[in-house]
Amino acid sequence: MNGQRRTEASKEKLSVAGKSQEHADDDVFSFDYLEWYTLASSCPLMAAALGPVSNLFSITALAEPWVIELNNGQFDRFHPDSASTIALNAVSLAFGILANVALLANFIGRVKYSLSQAISITSFYIASILLLALIGNVHRVYSSLVRNGLDLQFSQGYWSAVITAVLYFLGGFVLTCNLVGHLRGHYPARFILTSSQRSLMLQILCITIWLAGGGGLFAGIQDYSYGDAVYFCDVTILTIGFGDLQPTNDLARALLLPYAIIGILILGFVVANIGSLVVVSSREQRSLNHVERLRVRNVRQVQLERTDEDSFQLIRKIHKSAKKRDILVTLVLSSVLFLIFWFFSALVFSKIEGWPYFIGFYFCTTTLLTIGYGEFVPSLPGSKAFFVLWSLIAVPLMTMVISSMVAATLNVVKKPRNGIPKNTSSNLTTEPSQPRTTDLVSQKPEEPLSDARNNEMQNYHGNEEIPKEVRLVDAIQGIVRDLHVNPGKKYSYEEWNVLGKTVETQFNWLGTDSPIRFPVDEPTLFLRLYWNSLQDQLRTQYMKKGESQQPNVDNFASRANTSDQ
Repeated sequence: MNGQRRTEASKEKLSVAGKSQEHADDDVFSFDYLEWYTLASSCPLMAAALGPVSNLFSITALAEPWVIELNNGQFDRFHPDSASTIALNAVSLAFGILANVALLANFIGRVKYSLSQAISITSFYIASILLLALIGNVHRVYSSLVRNGLDLQFSQGYWSAVITAVLYFLGGFVLTCNLVGHLRGHYPARFILTSSQRSLMLQILCITIWLAGGGGLFAGIQDYSYGDAVYFCDVTILTIGFGDLQPTNDLARALLLPYAIIGILILGFVVANIGSLVVVSSREQRSLNHVERLRVRNVRQVQLERTDEDSFQLIRKIHKSAKKRDILVTLVLSSVLFLIFWFFSALVFSKIEGWPYFIGFYFCTTTLLTIGYGEFVPSLPGSKAFFVLWSLIAVPLMTMVISSMVAATLNVVKKPRNGIPKNTSSNLTTEPSQPRTTDLVSQKPEEPLSDARNNEMQNYHGNEEIPKEVRLVDAIQGIVRDLHVNPGKKYSYEEWNVLGKTVETQFNWLGTDSPIRFPVDEPTLFLRLYWNSLQDQLRTQYMKKGESQQPNVDNFASRANTSDQ
């Protein structure tokens, strides 16, 4: 009876280790699943970034007339928009705001996925269609006026409307792709995002509100058009300082100081978070997918002479290989994406401004480096509108590339280690008679133990003369120390063996039920398994003694698990 109970308990403990990872089914590691998972995590982030930015350009399109009348090639006055154009423009902005409100409400858990998707997708498409219709009509009127001899030019309002229509359509498209994945049963009716990723939209919303508000402020003080004022605010908080637009009175200079300081802080916070959030949106799943494929490949390669320790070291090497590959893939993808964007942007600026391609490339490079010589600046309404969009994309992209380079460099230059340390335990291997300190924070990281000490450790934990509960308590104390001093610790083969012997479980390191099939929080897992074993041991002892009242360890376990989380 007791033997059967121990066997069942061991199976239960092993299942706890196996279930510590959510992705245990084989189909989860197919390329098809990975593609849909990437779609499920990336599309909401893209929509969260596109939404507030599109509203910024939509406000510019509404606040500034779309056509400029020129006199000898210089700005004379704005050609007023028709009442219908202004009305439909306002309706388009309203639908764009509604789409973002519904999306934000879903991000913060106020609106259900299905309702949010229906409102956001429909509103994005309606807003885009309205603007496209207006753009076509205004272009027709513009062409008619030019044929009548008027010297005209499209304003930043017009080009902002073009950008807005594209952004609205992209926002609706990526949300549609996400919805298709749900309807096909690839993921549940929710966005697969972390709490930090869900805050991305609020962060981007902050910077766009700051730009939109600053545009309204300086448009009134400096007598700028709204589009020029937004461009001025963008150049200011990016610390580029071209000098083509600058404060001309003391009031503007006084207001610029707090505006620039706060804006730079907001931008720094947003950029620092957006790079990491976008990069890791599907990184964990891609890493798990690679780990599983390497594990399956090695399991199929039958090696009769492979020892249990060889299997343990092999799964460790697989984890390291997956991590290196993940860093390399992130670096390559972000670098390629950034270079494509860089060279394409240089082409766009050179075409709009009439520069040679090298000048466009030179301008993009010096701007990204925030040098701001001011020798080449966007001077046309189209290039200014495109510059605002370009800068809001280029800065986070460059941040992602730099972050990936730093991660790759640190991974290469870190101190090499000859395999996994044979033992890195301290209190886990300490005998009851040895004094222990309770000052966990002040303790130094442990050093590898000698082979003799490893043997002593295993003999101690395998000594049947020492009560099992004493050995369990002793092991738990060592793990608690690890949770404070080295929470990311990876335990050695010997320590895992001690765990297996203590909780009476045999681990299959390369099997689907391996406790380290995927990278896991090992100190927490060790603590859970040892604690469960201690509970079973105490219950068994009280049952043997015929005690009617068992120790109430369940409540303590619940509190311990809560504190771990």
